[in-house]
Amino acid sequence: MNQPIDQRCRWLACTIASAVLLSACGGGDDDDPPAQEAARGTVLAKLQTGANACGLDAVNVTVSKLRLNTSANAATGDSGWVDLALAPAQRINLIDAATVPGGATTDLGEVSLPAGIYTQARLVLDAAGSTVRVAGAAADTALTTDASLGSDGIRVPVDVKVDSAGKATLVVDFNGCGSIQRRGSAYVLKPRAAAVQPTLNGIAGFIDKAALASGIVITAQQNGGIFATAVPHPTTGEFLLPRLPANKYDVVIQGRGRATAVIGAVPVEAAAIVAIATAAAPIAPATSATATVSGQVSYAAGKAAPDSGTWVQAAQTIAASINVGNLATPVTYRLQPVDLASGAYTLPDLPRASIQYALYKPALPLALANATTSLGNGRYRIDAVAAGYSNTASTASTSVDINATSPAGINIVLTQ
Repeated sequence: MNQPIDQRCRWLACTIASAVLLSACGGGDDDDPPAQEAARGTVLAKLQTGANACGLDAVNVTVSKLRLNTSANAATGDSGWVDLALAPAQRINLIDAATVPGGATTDLGEVSLPAGIYTQARLVLDAAGSTVRVAGAAADTALTTDASLGSDGIRVPVDVKVDSAGKATLVVDFNGCGSIQRRGSAYVLKPRAAAVQPTLNGIAGFIDKAALASGIVITAQQNGGIFATAVPHPTTGEFLLPRLPANKYDVVIQGRGRATAVIGAVPVEAAAIVAIATAAAPIAPATSATATVSGQVSYAAGKAAPDSGTWVQAAQTIAASINVGNLATPVTYRLQPVDLASGAYTLPDLPRASIQYALYKPALPLALANATTSLGNGRYRIDAVAAGYSNTASTASTSVDINATSPAGINIVLTQ
């Protein structure tokens, strides 16, 4: 028998309502899984300060922010930046004598960020807060700082892998002495910063206390390129060339009134500190008469000085020796900035005496001996170095003899 129309309608309405109710309750096996939060980790950021090797007592900058991005080419206005804001901003002396013998860092803080590989950092400064203090001065001097450093920051290529729930450490070395240039009587900040390995490793040693008044500067070099700079502790003579990539380095020791000492081919491992001298048997550079080379760097018609500045260096090459066991070894002296206004430069305290050389061996002490150089004692190649110019061009270098005089008017023209 047919049901009344009103009963059939009530049954249909209940059926539809039940279906709607089941759907609302999430029944069935085809429902999407709940959204998962993106994996995150943490980066601990540190700033490494360096050696006071440039005649200044302080290079003060104020760091306000560190930015990270997974794109090496990201501009400051692009997406993907993660910011570590320092509150309050930190004022840091980049050449603090208290950090000797080397490798000291200042914590900038931690930031949580999505897991991934970060390839660019930006160190943002308070552009109005930078100063220098000239050695022996009672007060600071303003340090001219580009306003873009307070917005765009200093670009630093990095390689930081952040794992899910993990913590990575980023150490940025801010080269205080290497970042200062002159424009007439003014000081200008031209930042030089680079990421270095988090693990403290490097080359350690001691300088003889009798030489400490000579303003000793120690560098780790490869083929004449400087990878790290240190100064000895003012009372103990201890030094450390920190956070070096695993490789072999020539350790170059220079000072006023001293012959240059070189410890060649020192092997550095990623997580160890290798000693080249001890407190009981320190390195004692011989005394030497010295001279100064000065001149001017200019640029060919249509060429201009790069914004990053121009540098001049004196160099010698230690001749290869079968008896000693060393290869030909370029050595860089006194890398100095060119005055941004005049192009003038001065390379002081170049030794007339022979380089003293010892090839590294694990058994200490190492015996230094006079080395033969390709140009001869007291003769140097003077090179100008600038971004966008080749320092292998004949116009970018010249040779000088300082055995009898302090040569002036050694001018260099950069053309390419």
